[in-house]
Amino acid sequence: MRAKSKRNKSKTERGRRFHWAIWVAAAFVAIACVVVIAVAIKSPFTQGRVAQGLENTVRAKVTFAKFHMVYFPNPGCVAEDVTFALSSSADGTAPVITIQKLAIEARYADLIVRPGYIARVVLNGLRVHAPLRGISANSSASQSSQRPEVRIGEIVADGAELEVARADGKAPLKFEMHSLRVESYERSSAWSYSVTMQNAEPPGEIISEGKFGPLNLDDLGATPVSGWYKFLKANLGIFPGIGGTLSSTGDFAGRMGEIGARGTIDIPDFKVLKSEHEVHLTSKFSANVNGTNGDVFLKQVAASFLQTSVAASGSVAGKPGQKGKTTSLDVEVNNGRIQDLLRLFVTAKHPPMNGVTSLKAHLEIPPQKRPFLQELTLRGDFGIGEGAFTKPSMQTRVDEMSERARGEKQDKSKPQTQADADDPENVVLNLKGHVELRDGVAKFSELSFNVPGASARMDGTYNLSNEQIDFHGMLKTEAELSQETTGMKSALLKPLDPLFKRKKAGAAVAVKMTGTYKNPQFGFDTAGEIKPK
Repeated sequence: MRAKSKRNKSKTERGRRFHWAIWVAAAFVAIACVVVIAVAIKSPFTQGRVAQGLENTVRAKVTFAKFHMVYFPNPGCVAEDVTFALSSSADGTAPVITIQKLAIEARYADLIVRPGYIARVVLNGLRVHAPLRGISANSSASQSSQRPEVRIGEIVADGAELEVARADGKAPLKFEMHSLRVESYERSSAWSYSVTMQNAEPPGEIISEGKFGPLNLDDLGATPVSGWYKFLKANLGIFPGIGGTLSSTGDFAGRMGEIGARGTIDIPDFKVLKSEHEVHLTSKFSANVNGTNGDVFLKQVAASFLQTSVAASGSVAGKPGQKGKTTSLDVEVNNGRIQDLLRLFVTAKHPPMNGVTSLKAHLEIPPQKRPFLQELTLRGDFGIGEGAFTKPSMQTRVDEMSERARGEKQDKSKPQTQADADDPENVVLNLKGHVELRDGVAKFSELSFNVPGASARMDGTYNLSNEQIDFHGMLKTEAELSQETTGMKSALLKPLDPLFKRKKAGAAVAVKMTGTYKNPQFGFDTAGEIKPK
């Protein structure tokens, strides 16, 4: 009997617990129903309220193809085929932003404790078409002050795409966002972001983290921005005339209209395509960037390659009435190597000259869609010290000219001594002048050079495309004209010495250098004017 009584008592307790469980579940269901009804009535996630909030934020007309609210496990909504269109466009439907799927998720506690807070927003298939021309400051955003400001804990937009229209008729620039995160978004304060993306021009991978905001839609250029970046594997071959793979790291801070940036650049295989000679180029820079139009103003650039350093400043910016951007730089080289500079531009395996060089020049590259050397314009002054030609035949001619100019040309009829063969004189030349490069042709003026026993002053041109040379000028020598040769030629030229004689010993004759870089021709310039001094 006692066992039976215990069993009955146990069944009674289980029954009571079961009934309590049912009542608790029912209570939860009732509470949930009340919450759902309350959310449905007062929810900020109705189609109308969500559309109004988005329009206040972006200042564009918003439409949804599909929309439904979500209640469990968290309140929110899902919209599909979302389109933002400029309210001031001609037909009011010009697409600015499109989203394949927009998911908004909140927390029930937040609806009571902190109204206006959204835990997470996920944007799938986000496409932004910029610039957002026509956005009006007098949009419905003015009503946003009547509602709590929207704050978002996290925005996720992996796979987003930014398309930037260009005024030069080219296809829009497309920036593909592999991953994009925005944290602690609030329009009236700064928010954090992280992004990995494919850059448009030059194509390469960008990784960046930083802060953005508060957003100023009335003046986007006044919006603060800061952070750091890495730019990896950028292909410079997309630009006419140059090639290489660029990597860069740096940091930036300022406002969108004027962002101060500093960093380093590394190009292990930089080349000018005409020469195809690769050099390892490194650089440190500081610049101001206009994030609203892409203009870059270089305050200081210190670049180096091989054993030569280059200092530069200037801009890559648009000009009124001109499509595209013009590169304008002031460059300076002090105690560099001429062979390093020439290696960038000549097609020969070895640069034509070695020596110490200094250069100060201004160069511009306008957006004319021509080959690099045809677009490049340059004007400046240069000097080369202790120069020597690497081509043996060219250097031999310089050596012989120096010997003749000093009256020391050895008579070939006399045998050369062993001492002469073992100790040849190393003749070097010093060169300086002014150069202007335009349309692929370098025009030299006030070009002067000297070697032991002789000096010359010439003007002329060098065509970078076909390597044609055309120089004319005056050559002055220490020796008289007849002393610059031997044998019968010397005897025949002896009577002409008075015609070329200067006040001091020596001669001054008109000379020319024509032909091509590979096959130069030297000689007297019979059409030139003789100016004895």
